[in-house]
Amino acid sequence: MTGLHERTAARLVRHDRVVQAALAMVAAQLLFRAWATYGAWFFGDDFAFISRMNNLGLAPGVAARPYAGHVMPAGMYLTWLTDLVAPFDFRVPATVLLAMQALADAGLLVLLLRLFGARRGILPPLALYLFCAISMPIAIWWAAGVNQLPMQVVWFWALACHVSYLRRGRVRHAVHACLWLLAGLAFYEKTLLVVGGLALFSLCYFARGSLPARVRWLWQRYRAGIVLYAVISCGYLAGYVVVGLNFSPARANNDALPQVVSNMVVHAWAAAMAGGPLHWQYFQQGAVPQPNILVALAGVALVVLVAREIRRCRTRSLRAWLLPGFFLGSSILLVTAGRVSFVGAQISLDYRYQGELAAVTAVALGCAVLPIRGAVECAEPRAASELLDHPSRVAALVSVVSVLATVSSAQYAVHWQDANIARPYFSHLLGDLEQAPAPVPLIDDAVPDTIMWPIGYPLNLQSYLLRDFRDRTDFTEIATDRLSMVDGHGHVEPAVVPVARRAPTGPHGSCGYRIRASGRTIPLNGPVAYGGWWVRIGYLASAASPVRVVAGDAAYTTTVQPGVHALYLRGGIQFDQVRISGLGENVTVCTNDVTVGRPVPRTEFHP
Repeated sequence: MTGLHERTAARLVRHDRVVQAALAMVAAQLLFRAWATYGAWFFGDDFAFISRMNNLGLAPGVAARPYAGHVMPAGMYLTWLTDLVAPFDFRVPATVLLAMQALADAGLLVLLLRLFGARRGILPPLALYLFCAISMPIAIWWAAGVNQLPMQVVWFWALACHVSYLRRGRVRHAVHACLWLLAGLAFYEKTLLVVGGLALFSLCYFARGSLPARVRWLWQRYRAGIVLYAVISCGYLAGYVVVGLNFSPARANNDALPQVVSNMVVHAWAAAMAGGPLHWQYFQQGAVPQPNILVALAGVALVVLVAREIRRCRTRSLRAWLLPGFFLGSSILLVTAGRVSFVGAQISLDYRYQGELAAVTAVALGCAVLPIRGAVECAEPRAASELLDHPSRVAALVSVVSVLATVSSAQYAVHWQDANIARPYFSHLLGDLEQAPAPVPLIDDAVPDTIMWPIGYPLNLQSYLLRDFRDRTDFTEIATDRLSMVDGHGHVEPAVVPVARRAPTGPHGSCGYRIRASGRTIPLNGPVAYGGWWVRIGYLASAASPVRVVAGDAAYTTTVQPGVHALYLRGGIQFDQVRISGLGENVTVCTNDVTVGRPVPRTEFHP
């Protein structure tokens, strides 16, 4: 049977013009996505994923630990693997993203052929998915794509398996759909909505009668599959509520809900259906759709007019829109409860929160227009259409929308590529470390807030992010003479300790504070608190000797060198004196230069 399917597929590719046109469209989309994705780089949450897996270990508990409400162990492990292959080389994750996109494209094409056959009517739904701007953010941002692209893959392939189950009743097809679901849930908890999509599709097209009658119809014929889906769904949902749920669903009922609905339905989804948004509101590296009033109205008008025309000339067409309605409604409630209640309604414009809508709407469009092979009920022609019965008009409309959507996507991709702050930062940093003749003594500081949020501490520390480059770095809390740190542009620069506190002039003339084996406590001219302080001790030593230095709750044992040198050390959380002791017999250290401050790179020091 497998050989028969392979021969049939090969014959379609060689001889069927519709399949050839579909493959050409897929190739065009993948070429465009390759340009957009390979031109991108790591951003924000990408670094948090890398830092977590490199520093906290590979235990399942680490990978499955919730991140901003997301449970994505497979995505975490895939992040670790891509970083293992080539640290900070975005070509590796870009290739993975593109491969996921190709798998999703193949899944949609297989699904359309399985549902409707090789007919020209499958090309408009395919084009809607391939070129819609909704999918662009997740195509080029690793942290978003590594969970949402698998959801799209699962939506297409699980539904294709489920259709085979509904037609033939063989449980193995339901098992295959469940395997796809389990794989998707390992990447993204929102994949659970796919089960709802499968249920809606079954109720709409493979049952008849009232809603209770349809439920009974499905239960009598497909109870084995229903039980499988229910066990997976309920088991996963129960586990997610315990492990990952970090918000109350009741928060969805708040004053921001009308604004969220307007944002997600009109300004985001509907505008994208018309090829929009054509204008974005840019902030740092990201962007949210900001269509002007004409584009927003055109999107709503196009959706309404096309749906109305389909309704006029096709029976049973309205039920198809339950699919995007279900996914969009679920996204609205999840965003309102889990994001908007914390950061405001503007975030609901972000396409990441409805990234699957292009995939779902494409399937719905096909179901609204085309008869489904083997379905109990489906759309059928009932009147002539000035649009649907004229392939040239459909092709013109699809072409215009696809071109506009590609322009919108290109706008987003160009900004994403050009506005990346992390790429030059790490390029400078890794280049400077590579050129250094020996491991560089570095102050361990956080990367700039524009690269990774401080809330991610300690994963945002340079030592965590540069774990793969341990042979080139020497993150330290104590150093002699040479101490460096990374400036805001990623360059390794000498560290300067501006004077916030200093020791008063010592009592021994030119020696200042004379320190011998018994040790000495050197007072400062005021206290320091809240941590982040470094002590600089300029000294003259008569010989090399062990030494112990204490500044608050920070204590170090090191060595003083003969002659004039400077000792740098990280102080404690709060202190108002420095204790120096532990010198060898007959060794004298003189210092009149004890200062405390928060270090800055030399390029950023303004005395």
